[in-house]
Amino acid sequence: RQIALRVGETEINGLDIRFEIEKDETSAPNPCQIEIYNLNPTNRAILSRYGNVPVLLEAGYSGHLGVIFKGDLVGCQHLKEGTSWKTVLASGDGAMAMQTKRIDKSYVKGTPIKQVVEDLAQKIGLPKASPLTHLKELDELSARGFMVSGNPMAELSRILSSKGLKASIQNQSLQIRNNVEPVQKEAIVLNSQSGLIESPEAGTKGEIIVRALLMPDQMPGRQVKIESVVFNGFATIQSVRFIGSNFGAEWEAEMACI
Repeated sequence: RQIALRVGETEINGLDIRFEIEKDETSAPNPCQIEIYNLNPTNRAILSRYGNVPVLLEAGYSGHLGVIFKGDLVGCQHLKEGTSWKTVLASGDGAMAMQTKRIDKSYVKGTPIKQVVEDLAQKIGLPKASPLTHLKELDELSARGFMVSGNPMAELSRILSSKGLKASIQNQSLQIRNNVEPVQKEAIVLNSQSGLIESPEAGTKGEIIVRALLMPDQMPGRQVKIESVVFNGFATIQSVRFIGSNFGAEWEAEMACI
């Protein structure tokens, strides 16, 4: 198991690192907490001086690392624990784009909804995970004049929800998809040979709770093919919680799928 971490221009290697990440498809930033043990005084000082710099976290196995989190640093603290130091980084996926951007724009009757979505996406300022051309719901024209005002991510989510679509930010990219269609047709196969941990369980809201060894591809919106005794079929990841470390037993993804 390997973890690669870069905060701003600072690469952190060869230390014990633990992380916990939660990802879903709401309009709120996906949170990530990273713990670094015994970071040297120079790098502790550098991280303390950083503002909202980029954070890139990769995880995987030797020679096969993948991005598991990409976002903005929102907090840093250094804690003394006996003779050791623990540095705790708080980050948010798309935090700066969601929290600092504003829009005020009016549209006349007959404006293509796709144009409104493009304007909001441009204002958010993050790249789109995929083109909007495949979303036929956006081909409609507005039935009346209207205005978008305030947080562009909140306005985008409001407009898309009325069309059966959802918007979220995943690894600093704007992801828009139909509620009933995964972002990719190729499914991630989860069985006892590919990392499935125990049998899936039914959640309290009709979802399937799946535990598996951590893989960076296990992202909200991705389709999985679950092969187990209690459930055998396809489902789409709605949310995922990653917990991992390069010094302990933790290396798991807990997914809620429907």
